[in-house]
Amino acid sequence: GPSRQGNVRRMRRMLCLLGLLSCAQAGAAEPLTRSEQSFVNFGFATQLGSGVYSLSGRTLQVYNLPFAWQLPAAPEDRVRIRLVAPVTVGFLDFKPVDVLHTGLPEHLDSYGFVPGIEVDVRVRDGWRLQPFAQAGIARDRHDDVDQRVYAFGLRSAIDFDHGPTHWQQYDELARVVVEQRSYDHTDDYTRLRTGVTARRPFEEPAPENQVDILGYAFTEVYTDAPAGPANSAADRGAPPQYELGFTLGTTRGLHVWKIPVPRVGFGLRFGDGLLVYRLVFGSPY
Repeated sequence: GPSRQGNVRRMRRMLCLLGLLSCAQAGAAEPLTRSEQSFVNFGFATQLGSGVYSLSGRTLQVYNLPFAWQLPAAPEDRVRIRLVAPVTVGFLDFKPVDVLHTGLPEHLDSYGFVPGIEVDVRVRDGWRLQPFAQAGIARDRHDDVDQRVYAFGLRSAIDFDHGPTHWQQYDELARVVVEQRSYDHTDDYTRLRTGVTARRPFEEPAPENQVDILGYAFTEVYTDAPAGPANSAADRGAPPQYELGFTLGTTRGLHVWKIPVPRVGFGLRFGDGLLVYRLVFGSPY
């Protein structure tokens, strides 16, 4: 109907805007500081999310695609299980605007697949705990680096509404280990993340499946900062990192052939000597 067509037009305009932002930020990245070099490690990128980085004069784009399947459960069930299969891909010296001239890249420079399981436990109305565990592989073809990736931890989400805006307080404690088989080296870190999101439809009252926007902000603290594969020198005691951003989607989600389409957005991560632009797919966390 007219309402649905209007939503589609709005989503197209928003996605075009995000595309322009990604093109602009790919050219704006500066060479990485030591803090940024530890952040760009591709094995850890499977957990740290999508982003566009510049390393030694070369641009690396990382995209994390959050595929997942919810196992069947009754509405009254307090425990639910979700299988996750995130795929991470990376491209060297590639900019989105290059598609107009040379087409899509012919090969991946880096890729990762780290499947796992999440157990969603409803402690009470509006409060969920989520223990999780993942294990998989990552490979950097440019430097011929093979990595095993392990991650486990606990998340907490507290939901509450204020008028048409849905708020969520989010906390996560995670342990991530990367074994770099090519260098016979193991690196790891523990991360404490705490943040808040605010999600609101563009129209009120919202139609059946209205376009909405989600703003977010979070802080991360690392007890053991990771080092990059080309710079394995220990750089412990990293300062906190912060991120602000937004994602766009619909109130009930979009599906293509019954496959959920993730939300898309843009984030800015910053800290002591750190500035990273990030395209967000799915959850900002």
